[in-house]
Order: sequence, then structure tokens, then C-alpha cells
Amino acid sequence: MQKLDVMIARLRFLLADVAAKETQLTNLRRQLRDQLDRVVTYSLYGDADLERSLSLMTEIQERLDRAESDASHLRRIRERAERELESLLLTKGVEEAKAQLAALHQRKAEIERALAEVAAPGAAEIDLATAASLRQADQELELEIRRLQQDINEASERAARSLGRESQRS
Repeated sequence: MQKLDVMIARLRFLLADVAAKETQLTNLRRQLRDQLDRVVTYSLYGDADLERSLSLMTEIQERLDRAESDASHLRRIRERAERELESLLLTKGVEEAKAQLAALHQRKAEIERALAEVAAPGAAEIDLATAASLRQADQELELEIRRLQQDINEASERAARSLGRESQRS
């Protein structure tokens, strides 16, 4: 489970880095578009010759193209990291539910043993309240076990759908 937590934390840090870089690139792209507009304005109303304006615009456009390309690459990284994180979180949830399920099964077995002892012939004085309490606890555990099994099945189905979407993209 620790490896899973480490991978989840790593993906969350990566997504935070990607978000920060996307913000930087958004600001840079806006800034570069503004610079292109200023060069055009300066070429119309300023003292710059046409060749100088075109040269500046080419340099700015190259930087803008690079920023657009970086933004596209970051988007791909973010989308993949989000899918991986979702898959890991589903896996972690299933593993935690399975551990809970094992503990519930163990507790249920203990209650069933206690019920058998209370109901065994030759047992000491039968405490009806204790037996009723044990039966109630047994029924509640059975309901909780069913709920956890259903949660595990649903999470497994979501993971399968997620993997199916991933394989369609590849």
C-alpha cells in the first residue's frame, strides 16, 4: 500500500507542477500576442522599417509557436496523469475495501463462534439478551460485508472502463 501512496503523491505533485507551468504558459502566450500587436502598431505609426518589423514578428511568432507546443505537451501529460491518478485511487480504494472486508469476515467468524457457544448443549446459562445481541451484530456485519463487496465490484467496473478508454486512445 505504501508504494501506491507514493505513486499517488508523486502524480499529485506532477499535476501541481503541470498546473503551474500551464499558468505560466498562458501568461507567456498572452504576452507574446500583445507583443505581436505592438510590433504591428509600431510598424504602422512608428519609425521602424518593414524588414525590422517582420524580423521581430518572426522571432515573436517562433516563441509563441514554442509556447503553444509546450502547452499542448503539458495538456497531454496532465490528461494522462489524471487518468493514472484516477486508476491508482480506484485501486487504493479497492485494496482498502478488501482489507476492511477481511476484518469484517474475521469479526463475523468471531460472532458466529460466540453464537455457537451460547447455543451449544450443555452451555452455561443461556443469556437470551446476549444471543439476540450477537445475532443483531451478525446481521449488521453481513449487510456491511455485502455493501463492501458491492463497492469493490463497482470500483473494479470503473477501473475496467478507465482501462478500456485508455486502450482505445493507444
